[in-house]
Formats: sequence, structure tokens, C-alpha cells
Amino acid sequence: MTLDGLLTVLALLAAIYAVLPAVQRLRLGLAWKGQALLGIVAVGMILALELYEVRPPACPSMFGGACRWLVLPEGEIGVSRKVAFLIAFGWLVLAVVIHKRSRPSLGSVPTFTQLAQDLLDEEQFGDALKLLEPRMELLARASRRRCWQQRLHDWLEEFGPTDPNSWAALARKPGDRRFAGETWPTWAARPIRLLARVVPDYQRAESAASDMLQMLLNSSTLLEYVAERRPYFGIALIRHHVYGAADFSERFLSRMVASPGSALYNELATNLVTDGPIAYALPSRNRLLHFLFADARHAEQISAWKGVGGYIERLLDGEERPDYWIWLNGDQRWFEDEQYRDPIFMGLVFFDIMVRSAAHQNVLGHMWLYYLRHFARRLEAGYDSSGEGIDQEAEFPVRAARLLYELTQVLKGWVELFENLPEDSVHRQFPARRDSPGSIPHAAALTLGDVLATVALSDRIDRRVAQTLNDVILRSIHNFHDDDADLSRMREWLIQALLDGGNTADRRRYYNRLADLFADTDHILRHEIEDYATELQIRSNEADAA
Repeated sequence: MTLDGLLTVLALLAAIYAVLPAVQRLRLGLAWKGQALLGIVAVGMILALELYEVRPPACPSMFGGACRWLVLPEGEIGVSRKVAFLIAFGWLVLAVVIHKRSRPSLGSVPTFTQLAQDLLDEEQFGDALKLLEPRMELLARASRRRCWQQRLHDWLEEFGPTDPNSWAALARKPGDRRFAGETWPTWAARPIRLLARVVPDYQRAESAASDMLQMLLNSSTLLEYVAERRPYFGIALIRHHVYGAADFSERFLSRMVASPGSALYNELATNLVTDGPIAYALPSRNRLLHFLFADARHAEQISAWKGVGGYIERLLDGEERPDYWIWLNGDQRWFEDEQYRDPIFMGLVFFDIMVRSAAHQNVLGHMWLYYLRHFARRLEAGYDSSGEGIDQEAEFPVRAARLLYELTQVLKGWVELFENLPEDSVHRQFPARRDSPGSIPHAAALTLGDVLATVALSDRIDRRVAQTLNDVILRSIHNFHDDDADLSRMREWLIQALLDGGNTADRRRYYNRLADLFADTDHILRHEIEDYATELQIRSNEADAA
């Protein structure tokens, strides 16, 4: 290599740097120390070889015959120039390796968060998120002082016995003070505490990480960008459970379910494959659903139901799309073509996947499936099939009727999970109290009773729709065959839940409406649920006597 060749290499490096994306240039800036050291050594060696023609040392005799492969031959180009070329080539290779393998350090947190902040201020969201995404775990650990450097400093600073009357002693968890000199005398622990003064506390890194995370979690402009353009960055924000992540997940999921065509809609529409009789398959390609429900505890920790359920309630209350009720009370003839763009239908699919995943994984809790009773009440409150061109004698005259049917089917499926769950499942355990069970089939049975009362007592819902929904619900009783064991007990629980009807105030009217609907039920089904008819008659007589 000549000096001209060295200048060519330097020009090539400058050209490569110029065409690098902004994020890659920022990454180079974060690893500048290693790159600068390598560059200085390489350029120094090349200049020495070029200017002074320094010859490499002779090959040691201990290498024997291998020397013929290690010694560069003489020729028109001197050996020193050949070595300079090899050094330049090795420099390029090592520079690429350092760039690829460099990892952010705790000390670099203030620098790269400031770079990201500058990009965000200029609304260059794409570049900012590309810079931050591979560093989210570091930010989360730094903000909670969980990096080993921070833990070392804190361990040294807090070494020794803790005052039993201090706030630190009250807030301490079991096991927090292992190997921390709790039994040492104060005079012996004092020298170790003094060592904390020479170990960096990385307070700037903690503050910078916390500030950046809070900005990411609370920026409404960034939320819009993430939901629309980078939905899977939302997972990176949620998964570390930092302060504010639960509130962000609620707003993030609300924004996703409010946007037909979003990544959430696409994943829900392509995830309708069951994995056995209980749960859905959750392929890794559906990254959002896989993150939330492959381990349903994630969904429970961030209250995943709040974002979707809250948006649907606001939608049905007319707060989100005032024209939505016009669509709901329109002809449902083309509903099959429209359902995968409808927030309520897709919200029901979301709840179905969530609840079934929790039941399958034995996660204790009802996952707030009670949201469905509120959906049903709001659908009933706005139901109106008197529009022009609506056939009120049809099975489902309007889209609201069809959605009530889909909601009922989802609840019915959750009740019937009881039979398919393992015997040791927490969701097969009968709760001590009937009013607020935590197991999914029992909570679903109570919700189904609430929906039945909403439908049966409604003066808005068409009679044929009410009859259809009543028959669907009663078939769930039929599906629990008497076995003189848990299935019989669950059948009795369901009958009681349906007749309780969410503790309906007007019991006499409720039972009369149920008897009226039961009289028009298929006679074969009536024969197979005589225990329901008997209990309904008993309760009717008690209501009349009262």
C-alpha cells in the first residue's frame, strides 16, 4: 500500500460514514472510543511502514515449515507495503466487527438518551425508535437501579446493620439484605460504606433513563406514531413493567382497537385457529398476541382488558364515533364481510383469546370477563330495528342483534370450558361466594345470567331475537349432562345464575318473561332441561307469594 492507497482508504471510510443512516452514525458515535483507538493504532502502523519502510521481524525458527506461509515474498512491491495493506484490510474488518458487536453501556445512557431526545423533538420518530429499541432493557434496568454497577454502589453504601425504626427497615422485603453485613457491628461496616464514595453511583444514568421512559410512555404524539407505524415498539415499552407501563398499555390497546386495519386487527383475524378444546394457538408471527397471551400473566399484570373494554364502552356510549349507532342499527346482511373491521366483534375475539389463554394456563382470575355484561347492556340501550328497510321478523334484523348473538356465544363457550379443563384446574373449583367468583366458568355463568336478564326484560330487542338468544343460553344447560358429580353441580350453578339474572329487581316480571320464552322453546330442548323448568316454576311461585 502506498500513501495514495492510505488516502483512498480514508476517503472510502468517509464515504461510507456519509451514506450511513442517521441511526447507524449515532451508533458509531456511541462507540467512538474503541473505533478511535483502533484507527490511531492502524494509521500509525501504516505510516511507519510507508515512511520508514519498517521491515517485519524474521519468522521464528520454531515455526519450521510454516514460515513459508507466514513470510511475505519480495517483489516489485516491498514487504512493508504489503504488510501495510494487510493492516488496512484488518482495520476495516475490525471496525465492522466492533460496530456490530458493540453494546450500550450504563455510562452511555445520558448520551444516547440525549441523542434520542433531539430526534424526538424534531419528530424524527423512526430514527429515534431505531436508536432506542435495542436499548430498552438497559433503560429499564438503569431506571430501577438494577444494573450491576448501580447495585454494587448501593450495596456498598448500605452495607451494615439497618436501623430497625427507619423507613428502609419497614420497606425491606425478605431476602433483600442477604450478604449485606446486617449482623456486622457498625464500626466494622463503616470502612466498607466509605468505599461507595469511590464507586460511581450512575445517578445521571438513572435520571436520564427514567426521563426518557416517562417521555416515551406519556407522549400522545409518539403514541399515535407507534400505534400506526411501529406497533411492535409498544411491546418493548410494555414488557419491562416500568412505572407507567400499565397506563401506556391501556392507551396503546385503545388506540389499536380504534383503528380497523391496525396490527391488532390483523393478528386477531389471522389467529382464529384453536389449540385444542380450550385455547387458541398463538403463533410467534402474531407478536402482540403472543406477548400478551402466550403467558397470560403478562396480560393480567398490565390489565390488558382495560384498553379494549374501555374503548368499546365509550364507543357504545357515543363518545368515540357518533355515527356508529347508525351502522349498528343497520341491516346486518353483509355482517360476515364486515365483522373483521368492527371494533366490537374484534374486541370479543380479543377477550375470547385472553380468557381462554388464562383458563388453559391455570392463571387464577376472571380476566374481567364481566366487561361483556356492560357491552350487552349498552347494545340493548341503543337497539333500534325500526329503521327503513329493516325486516323485524328476521333472525337478526340489525347488526346490534348479531353482535348480541356473538357475545352470547362467547360467554356460553367460557361456561362450557368447565368440562374440558383438567380436574386440578383452579377454574374447576367452586367458589365459596356466588356473587363474585374468580374462576372463569363460574364468572361467565353469572355474566350469562345478566345478559339473559338484559335481553328478556328489554322492550327494544325484537321478540324473535330474544327467543334466539334465550335458546342459545338454555342449550348451555343441556350441554352439562348429569353425572352426579362436578358436571351436575356446574349445571345446577348455571341454572341458579340464569334465574338470578344479575339480581334483577323486578323478579316477578323477569320470571314471567322467562316462562314466556321457555314456552316457545323447542320441545326437545324443553324436555332435556326439566330441572330448569322446575326451578323457574318454584321461583315464580315464590315471587307471586311475595
